[in-house]
Amino acid sequence: MAKEKSTTDLKDERSGLVKRGKELIDSAKKESRAFTDVEQKEYNEIQMDIRSIDMDIREKEVENRGQFTPHNQPSTEKFSLRRAILSQVNKVEQRESEASVIDAASAFHRSAGFSATNGMIIPLEARAAYTAGTESPKRVVIDEEQQELLLPLESNLVLSQAGVRLMTGLVGDISWPKHSAVNVYWEGENAPAKDGGGEFLKGDVFKPNRLTAIVDISKQLLIQENRSIEGIIRALLGEAVAQKVEQTAFSADAAAANVPNGLFQGVDNSLGAINWENVVKMETDADLKNALFGNLAYILHPALIGKAKTKVKDASGAGGFVFGNDGNGMLNGYRAFRTNNLPKELGASADEYGSVFANWPHYFLGQWGALDIVTDPFTQAGNAMVRIIVNSYWNMGKIREESFSVASMK
Repeated sequence: MAKEKSTTDLKDERSGLVKRGKELIDSAKKESRAFTDVEQKEYNEIQMDIRSIDMDIREKEVENRGQFTPHNQPSTEKFSLRRAILSQVNKVEQRESEASVIDAASAFHRSAGFSATNGMIIPLEARAAYTAGTESPKRVVIDEEQQELLLPLESNLVLSQAGVRLMTGLVGDISWPKHSAVNVYWEGENAPAKDGGGEFLKGDVFKPNRLTAIVDISKQLLIQENRSIEGIIRALLGEAVAQKVEQTAFSADAAAANVPNGLFQGVDNSLGAINWENVVKMETDADLKNALFGNLAYILHPALIGKAKTKVKDASGAGGFVFGNDGNGMLNGYRAFRTNNLPKELGASADEYGSVFANWPHYFLGQWGALDIVTDPFTQAGNAMVRIIVNSYWNMGKIREESFSVASMK
């Protein structure tokens, strides 16, 4: 049986780990480069071992004083994305408040089938609880409080506001089985019943696709100890990811490998000018497909909203404008959202813009695993900027085709 280590042994071991970590940092700084994958892996393991030893030392010290304190007391500090990024840039050990969240997110990321790069792993948001008493194999304490939203994607996505099925932290492929309509027959009193059970279909299978966003942030901004700066950094990263996600969702580009299909891909449904007749036509198209139910809303290009505000419903003008100016954002009795991510120049005319009327919970927007953040302090060093690369995994698409009326108008 191995001899239990004393406090002195633990401190000596910790000193050796700190020394090795400093050697790795000095070597990279001397050559003005980032860590290699092998170096980053070793450095991460060193940091985890140091945190484990620190907890063992604290336990020993408590025992020596004849006291008992559970070793899983949560950190009193809250997670700071700004502080975590700055520690990664400076190649210094993460504070316990950041390390606990990063370690938990890394374990989850691996369970989703992804391996980390030479960066740090953070959760997308707070739906995965990190509670006191939950420990990693290295005995790193998990924060008791749920973390606030790390990247404010939902507030940046008009799709989320419209009510799409946004799912984060997914593991493995996902699909929604479809079922054909049940058939019912009239039969004689003693005639055998026909099989009317319908048919189950597997439906589209959604697999994760890698999405990379790059954001340059001033190093002067990163060193500010200010709560509002924390929000700014999170918003910058969230906006970078959200904009690309939404541009892809509304894209008209041809199908490409590792890129989700856009709503306007292959669509050739030019209705002409935006007027009351064409707005009603989009609703009617949904009604004819038995899809006029659920969380219905329009998403249109701002150029169409602007034109609809000045166009009357009928020749006399007695019916009012196509898009009312009452401030409620309603079109034909339904909510109407706007985004410049909708495509333009869709039809024969250069001034035709995209528009969608849909039951939005039938659109799936999924994110897998956690977020992999890599800092690059060298590329923009001459401009006193730090480059941040965010790797994330997404897919999206229609769950029920009939629920979408997609067209272009001018």
